[in-house]
Amino acid sequence: MKQTTVTPRDDAAVRKQAVAWYARLCSGSASDADRQAWQRWHQQHPDHQRAWQRIEAMRATLQQAPPEVASPVLRARLASGDQGRRQVLRSVVALASTGTFGYLSWQTAQQHGLVQPLLADYSTGVGQQRRVQLPDGSLLILNTHSAVDIAFDAGERRVRLLSGEILVETARHRQGAGAPADPRPLIVDTRQGTARALGTRFTVRQFDHHAQVVVLDDAVELRAASAPGKAVVLRAGQQASLGAAGIDAIGEADEGAGLWQTGSLLVNNRSLGEVVADLARYRHGRLACDPRVAQLRISGVFPLADTDRALLLLVQSFPLRMRSLTRYWVTLEPA
Repeated sequence: MKQTTVTPRDDAAVRKQAVAWYARLCSGSASDADRQAWQRWHQQHPDHQRAWQRIEAMRATLQQAPPEVASPVLRARLASGDQGRRQVLRSVVALASTGTFGYLSWQTAQQHGLVQPLLADYSTGVGQQRRVQLPDGSLLILNTHSAVDIAFDAGERRVRLLSGEILVETARHRQGAGAPADPRPLIVDTRQGTARALGTRFTVRQFDHHAQVVVLDDAVELRAASAPGKAVVLRAGQQASLGAAGIDAIGEADEGAGLWQTGSLLVNNRSLGEVVADLARYRHGRLACDPRVAQLRISGVFPLADTDRALLLLVQSFPLRMRSLTRYWVTLEPA
């Protein structure tokens, strides 16, 4: 009897499909048609069945964990790349209030900021950074707790910033002025608008209600989603904000802009509150400062890969003391 050869499916794509089906079936609004469609998908290929088995196995193992404990722990365990995506169910299950399959909702997962990063093409966990060479030779660096999708085709090159912060260095910038230019535009999409590279090196950070663009070399063209016909060109050393109302806060870039890629936070006469907020992005748990010292002016260079050491430097250099309930609950107070 002739045996039929089954062509393997793309593992990353199958994982995404399995997670999307899981979230849909747990949303509380899945219809009979949805369940029938899932059944067809499940039976369509052995790889689909194996992906679903992994989800069921992870759910069964973790569904007894109290969500208030499991959620922060599982957030900390999210890793970049494939390893992180294999752990997607651990974070999703931790959101279920009773640990049962039926109470998880897609909306809840989105509110906790877990869905987009886990389905992203590339992502980083808290305190991690990741370098990705794009298909055209451009360099993409993801900062802490960031996620992007990549879409390159014959007409354009797009990087969709889902969360966090990235640094983009175009292939032409990396290769030098004499390198041939790619005719396809390189565009970073944010929720509030776009940043188009003009042979350049720049950073984009997504906040809740705006995106900040900082140009390190050459120039970037900004277009707000609310006014796509109006373009603003930023030059090296400038930064601006993309918001719901358009492009504003155009000014001189911060002195330490982009230095995070080297693992350092450069601070020049900034408030302690701002410095602590920056360090908190690279650290699990709660890091805060007492309002009595929040306006203390700080200058220095602090390591991002070792926030414990950064906090020790602050305490040694300024009139501060550190109060810790645990390593994950730290407050800076007046000495």
